[in-house]
Amino acid sequence: MKIQKTELATKLNKIKGVVPKKTAMPVLQGILVTDGYLIANNIEMTVKAKIEGTERQSFIIPERAFDLINNLPDGEIEIFVTANNTITIKADKIKNKYQTMAPEQFPVLEAQEEGCELTIKADTLLKSMKRVSFAVSAQGNNAVMSAMCLQASGGKLNFVGLDGHVLAWDKVDYDGEFELLIPKNTVDKLKSLGISGEVQIKHNKMGAVFVTEEFEVYTRLVAGAYFKYQTMFRESSLHTSIFRADLLDAMIRAKMCTEEKCPVKFELEGKFLNLSIKDKTTDYHETIELQEDMAQALVIGFDARLVLETLKAFDCDYVGISFSGPKMPMIVEAEDSDFKTIVLPVAIK
Repeated sequence: MKIQKTELATKLNKIKGVVPKKTAMPVLQGILVTDGYLIANNIEMTVKAKIEGTERQSFIIPERAFDLINNLPDGEIEIFVTANNTITIKADKIKNKYQTMAPEQFPVLEAQEEGCELTIKADTLLKSMKRVSFAVSAQGNNAVMSAMCLQASGGKLNFVGLDGHVLAWDKVDYDGEFELLIPKNTVDKLKSLGISGEVQIKHNKMGAVFVTEEFEVYTRLVAGAYFKYQTMFRESSLHTSIFRADLLDAMIRAKMCTEEKCPVKFELEGKFLNLSIKDKTTDYHETIELQEDMAQALVIGFDARLVLETLKAFDCDYVGISFSGPKMPMIVEAEDSDFKTIVLPVAIK
């Protein structure tokens, strides 16, 4: 096989993160080249990247060869396999051999034979996934919390993440009925691939596949029913709005003044938010102007990290913030879309 180094390295770098570091199947610690695709698999997810010049080819590039390919000079490289599954990589005056494995041993998740499908624009899919993904738990203690819910109902396609401390919900127009629990690793991979154009999503009870012109991402789905997230957004009696950049910058300044995990205190009264963080080494205060007067004064505490991550998920100029009391969650809503979040409070002294 002869191919341009840049083309091969670019696609390798897109999918090599799927290759498992530890596995009971050593063959998965490589990338399969077969019939016009590069394929990486970790059993839970398979990613296929189209690449020209690999038609009628079938071999495995071992993980040890990834760095060499990346560091070869630009230009044409040649890869071929000889007896006993020995792979040779040549470029100009550079040549190296690796022991690889038989491609027939490489398992690949197949397309969904039965089920449903939908088509959505990649930028719409990615925009909502990026907004919500920060709220999907990175811990494996609760399988449902470690998945993003993609739920179609009531004329909307809902994107939801919930980790027990923060909840994020975005939605776009869509006519259909289904619910998919997509593992966080799959969501992260879809975000990093740089997909474009239209995305065809096929799914059944066991798995789903996301197909674009360049990539195919096959994933197992998380089993179980998702939380009744709609009921968590209750009507709040206290509401105001704030310039998002002002609050975000203030939170960054306050957080950098402490190395401890201490809460940030919100003191809202009239048209001002007094923000503070205090520990053994710092006593930070900053006042931010609100866009609307608060109906009554309120003092409430939050995990500073969660407030920061929540504000970063928004891309609008102003956000609405609502409260029902000093021990109730804060609801943050975008001014220009259906995106909204819940942040649970924490105790303050």
